[in-house]
Amino acid sequence: AAPTADMSALRQRQEERMRADGVEGVFSRIEMPLCAVLNDMEHAGFLVDGQELARLGEQYRAKLSELTARIYELAGESFNINSPKQLGEVLFDKLGLPAPQKKSQSGYSTTAEVLEGLAPYHPMIEPLLRYRRMAKLQSTYVEGLTKLRGSDGRVHTTFDQTATVTGRISSLEPNLQNIPIRTEEGREIRRAFVAGEGNVLLDADYSQIELRVLAHMSGDSAMCDAFRRGQDIHTRTAAEIHGVPMDQVTPEMRRSAKAVNFGIVYGISGFGLARNAHITRREADGFIRTYFERYPGVRAFMDACVEKGRALGYAETLFGRRRELFELASPNRNVRSFGERAAMNTPVQGTAADIIKLAMVQVARRLEEGGYRARLILQVHDELVVECPLAEADEVSALVQSTMEGVVSLKVPLLAEVSRGSDWEKAH
Repeated sequence: AAPTADMSALRQRQEERMRADGVEGVFSRIEMPLCAVLNDMEHAGFLVDGQELARLGEQYRAKLSELTARIYELAGESFNINSPKQLGEVLFDKLGLPAPQKKSQSGYSTTAEVLEGLAPYHPMIEPLLRYRRMAKLQSTYVEGLTKLRGSDGRVHTTFDQTATVTGRISSLEPNLQNIPIRTEEGREIRRAFVAGEGNVLLDADYSQIELRVLAHMSGDSAMCDAFRRGQDIHTRTAAEIHGVPMDQVTPEMRRSAKAVNFGIVYGISGFGLARNAHITRREADGFIRTYFERYPGVRAFMDACVEKGRALGYAETLFGRRRELFELASPNRNVRSFGERAAMNTPVQGTAADIIKLAMVQVARRLEEGGYRARLILQVHDELVVECPLAEADEVSALVQSTMEGVVSLKVPLLAEVSRGSDWEKAH
């Protein structure tokens, strides 16, 4: 009986603490109902086409041996590409490329970041980076998924509700949220994830949810106006930054404005923006300055978040989820500036994560109440994947879209887009 009494006392303490912190709403309205939804999703799993995986494996192996030959040719010798020690010796001792700071006994650092910085100095770097990306896809996804496929042909990932500080759900064994879909090879991995016989996959995606949350929480009039009018926010931002009409915004201008928009949500610095948008540091600093002039509500909101973080020692989402900000009290400047960024981006990212969790709970409930056989099988940040009998596809698409868009009422509309396909890549 003692362990039961201990557990009961622990539960009571935790409940009291949640009440004192004002987070019992997050617990009872979001996290607890979500437990059952995630459990069902893990149990359902996602069907993986073994033949498609094998075909991808062959394709990647051929590509890797082609890249290996190219790297050896450019290096003038063969070596173990997967050994950071040998790679460091080839790059910095033999080829004499500008070396980063030496790293302990193990030799030079050869992280992706170091290699990207070396790209202008030698033609070997580009194939080397591609080799790394392909080798990761091959080992993590082709070989990893082959091992993890159950006897039902499905992979059953594990979802973790408590691993991230902002409240996002994470996934492991396999981590299906980490497939690098910005590259062609990464998107190909999604082709191996298929709908079961007689089913179709519905892929529902929130459109720019974090920027919409930022517009709502900051109340910035220009940003709210853009979303209410259904304007393209990146084009609008480019027009604001460059002082031109929206119809004169070039693709290049829009691209750098997009980097600014998403960078602001993450509390980006001029240095970070310069790297992401491939512009000079001076241009990046100018962009950020102009951005805050054009969106003064965003600037005021960001400043208020940092002040509130300092005063309270935590940041919180619209729904009251908290993230402690011990870093703000640190004597170390770098640690403090990390704390300031966390104070700015937690309310926005965390609120977006809360909204998606609420949407998952409601989608699952409505599917069950409506007697549908369709079921939620995956969540990747702003995206939900539903496996759905063909006969239900139209009704379930409409149900998922209206649920996601109506889950919470903000100052700007929430938009969700639902597409469908026989595999995850086609559905996206």
